[in-house]
Amino acid sequence: MKHGESRRDIIDCLNEINAIIYESYQLDKAFQTILSKACQFFKVEAGLIAVINEDRAHLEIEAHLGLNKDPEPIPLNIGIIGWTAYNRKARVIENFKEDSSHKPYTTLAQSGISLPMMVDNKVIGVLYLEKTDTPTFQPKDLEIGRLFASEASKVLSKIWLLKQLKSKNEQLHSLIKLNRKLASKLDWHSILNSLAQEANSLLNSHSCALFLFNTQKTHLDLHSMVGPKGMTKDSSQIDLRDSAIGGAVRRKKQIEIHNILYTEENAFNQIILRDKLHSMLVTPIIFQNEVIGVLNTYTDEMHRFSNDEKQIALALADLGAMTLENARLYEKTFASEEILRKNEKLTTLGLLSAEIAHEIRNPLTVIKLLFQTLDLKFPDSDPRAQDAILITEKINHLETIVERVLGFSHRNHSTKATYCLSKLTEESLQLVRLKLNQLKISVQLEKPEEEIYIDVNKGQIQQVMLNLIFNASQAMPKSGGSIHLKLFKHKKLAYFTIRDTGHGIPDGFRERIFESFLTNRSEGSGLGLSIAQGILSSHRGAITLLESSSEGTTFQFTLPLSNT
Repeated sequence: MKHGESRRDIIDCLNEINAIIYESYQLDKAFQTILSKACQFFKVEAGLIAVINEDRAHLEIEAHLGLNKDPEPIPLNIGIIGWTAYNRKARVIENFKEDSSHKPYTTLAQSGISLPMMVDNKVIGVLYLEKTDTPTFQPKDLEIGRLFASEASKVLSKIWLLKQLKSKNEQLHSLIKLNRKLASKLDWHSILNSLAQEANSLLNSHSCALFLFNTQKTHLDLHSMVGPKGMTKDSSQIDLRDSAIGGAVRRKKQIEIHNILYTEENAFNQIILRDKLHSMLVTPIIFQNEVIGVLNTYTDEMHRFSNDEKQIALALADLGAMTLENARLYEKTFASEEILRKNEKLTTLGLLSAEIAHEIRNPLTVIKLLFQTLDLKFPDSDPRAQDAILITEKINHLETIVERVLGFSHRNHSTKATYCLSKLTEESLQLVRLKLNQLKISVQLEKPEEEIYIDVNKGQIQQVMLNLIFNASQAMPKSGGSIHLKLFKHKKLAYFTIRDTGHGIPDGFRERIFESFLTNRSEGSGLGLSIAQGILSSHRGAITLLESSSEGTTFQFTLPLSNT
């Protein structure tokens, strides 16, 4: 029989094709071997195997023999090869000169045969052969051709499956390795960077970006991005209203976008255009049913993400969510331990304070008695008269503080009375006027036309004022500066605002400014603002750092207005 069509030749050829799977797991080698066997069996010198690329809707040449040049990708339904892939049917052209629907690849070709390669009733590619001599391909060759293509398709399918199993095994090992790697990290910044890098590697993508919600959960901030050259320094913010990512966040499900140029209208679009990104897989990072961020995978060409790729992205997102929460729990544990250490420090400080207060009480009593025996009397017009009154008040204030420390374990609520906020402020300034003059610091007090009255413990509130004034003065340069005080009321609250022209509070201290023992001065205890906050809280008030920069700092505290 012609074309090696004897029963023995057919069986031997099919056995040789099946043997390929035991020789190599490499697809490119398998394609080339199958094509060689086909050319040998049909006694032809030219042919190719083309595989469908679903993303680009064309066939890509995986192997070829005897062609004049490397063939270009073949559009579906164009020529005999495209027609076979599109219609899922084998076809023979007996004479190229009489059929203009296909242009042969070799100049001497007389006939050709195109055979669909199918797996699970789906066309995966086409086996195409050209014959330069006679007898030419005939319709009767289709039957043996289909048998050959079917057997070759099964072999390729098995190699694909083995390759997928090998790939999944490698991915599983990578995920286990990543889990161990992330578990050893306690810094969540490092965790996010590692997660983005591993995702980019496992998914074999062009780029991978990891976004986290901002504090208000209105925007996604770019935390980590990996490209072909490694970690990038890109920064960006995405408003969910301007991105398809919003759909994934709202539905808490993965989405894929085949052409992101038509869906993204945000700042990240600059990076998309720069890197020529096309397709995107968005995977929400979810912990306890709450989206905390997204893991985005990008390709630089049109791409349909496979189920395997989607499952890997989901596994990475879940792993990242758990590791992030572990790191945050560690931070909370560390913070709790720090609070315990501070509490121990406060306990020790309390014991020392009681001892010091006990030692101070006796000499303070002597000072008070001696001052009273001096019987200092000055005319009302003499500034020293006011000084004498203030000295008496402050000695009494010191006595109160000492008694409060000594009686801390069974203290009662402090006595409160109605006071004018302006007068309390002026008295506080009177106490520090000499010190401020020495430091070349000027003070401006902006008072309202109508007096503001508050129900407070006078000594405690003046303690808060003095602490803020001292802090402001210590922030000034040696050349001096200015302090501006503003008093006003709004609705049911009285406001005390102090603004200085000092060097400002360092960035790392601003968010923790009211914590105990926090100070950037070697001689400071770090208790002033913490105590001030406690005093104001006991008065149903509050203190706030309004702003701080190299040009100065502004604090403000509020107190309820008096009901009387």
